[in-house]
Amino acid sequence: MEEKINDQKDDLSQGKQIAWLSYLWILVIVPLLVAPQNEYVKFHVRQGIALLILEIGWALLDIFLQIIPIIRYLAGILNFLIWIAFLILIVMGIIYSVQGEKKALPIIGEFAASLKII
Repeated sequence: MEEKINDQKDDLSQGKQIAWLSYLWILVIVPLLVAPQNEYVKFHVRQGIALLILEIGWALLDIFLQIIPIIRYLAGILNFLIWIAFLILIVMGIIYSVQGEKKALPIIGEFAASLKII
């Protein structure tokens, strides 16, 4: 029992050092390569991948919205607000990972948990 607790503490201490990289776009790969068996790292990598997927999806949708002249202005305002929301989620994820918390991000937490990538 004590050995399992020590393993969890080791996972957490090792994971805290690199898990924050999961929220910095393509750097999501680094923690997975450095600590592929660490459950703490996997949790944050899943959230980072989910966030990256949504960011790429939004960027592609925004390109499409910019083509339509009638809604170009409104799309610009919406785009700004969405990227601010992404930035807030990134900062929250980094804070959670550095503090050693396995806390799901708002909005994307369930989507991230459903990812079976890793």
